[in-house]
Amino acid sequence: MRNQENTGSLRSKINLYFDNALSQEESSTLLERVSSDTKCSKMFNKEKTFRDYIKNNVKRSSVSPDLIQSIKDSIRIV
Repeated sequence: MRNQENTGSLRSKINLYFDNALSQEESSTLLERVSSDTKCSKMFNKEKTFRDYIKNNVKRSSVSPDLIQSIKDSIRIV
């Protein structure tokens, strides 16, 4: 049970790191652990690879400026 908690906590910290939600000190501590812990390094690299894949292969649909303005106008009415 303890190992699952550690894995969940580590996974959470890795996600926070990639979301730029960790303090500088927490980021440094995580990166030190990544370089010294094989399990942590594998999890970190797997998440990085996944995020890079998403960034490079998933494209957002563009929205016309008219649609944006229409939404803004609708919000103002309410």
